[in-house]
Amino acid sequence: MESIKSSINSNILKEVIEIFIPRERRLDIMDLLDDIYKATAAGSYKEMPRLVKEAIDGGIAARDITNKALSPAMIEVGDKFGAGTLYMPDMLLSAKAMQVAMAELKPLLKGDTDIIEKGTLVIGTVKGDLHDIGKNLVITMAEGQGFKVIDLGIDVDYSAFVEAIKKNSPQIVAFSGLLTTTLANIPEHIRAIEEAGLRDSVAIAVGGAPVTRDFADRYGIEVYADDASAAAKEFIKVVEK
Repeated sequence: MESIKSSINSNILKEVIEIFIPRERRLDIMDLLDDIYKATAAGSYKEMPRLVKEAIDGGIAARDITNKALSPAMIEVGDKFGAGTLYMPDMLLSAKAMQVAMAELKPLLKGDTDIIEKGTLVIGTVKGDLHDIGKNLVITMAEGQGFKVIDLGIDVDYSAFVEAIKKNSPQIVAFSGLLTTTLANIPEHIRAIEEAGLRDSVAIAVGGAPVTRDFADRYGIEVYADDASAAAKEFIKVVEK
């Protein structure tokens, strides 16, 4: 099954290149993008600065590196993680590889008028919780799918979420929580958003080890996902409605 998925991803990449890239440049571009794809999927983060530089020097646009190599690789990683064929340490390495690549690409993407962000996501770990691994994975996956992400960090007070909504007009606000003891803070965060008159303007997402679908439904939370890859896919559904 995994080999079939990889073949499908590779075929899509080839079709995109055949449509948009002159024939004489296709082979080199295909090789460079494939190298970045494989390095990301393998978590080879130390190779990313060199590979990205080679691609940029070879005339490949930053948006193409992101959309045709990094994002598809992280989708594959997320799918494997969700299927139980890839483990958390491997996913973290892939996330780091993408982060290293994006650090090189972001200055170039800022000047690219062809980049259209899918939407804006405000995310933070709820008040009283100092964990950020899950949150950071969600950020990586969301950025890989074209979202602008406002990361509020850890132990975020209710008022910080409210101010971030006012300032950035996001479509989605995501609460991350890993401690059972801090779950009770999530309804308080939602209440603060309601009292500010902002609840109808955003979809709320929640995730973390102690969070369940029942919990999300109980508090009218629109987006719930078991892992970072699934969360990014749910975010896309929200902005495409």
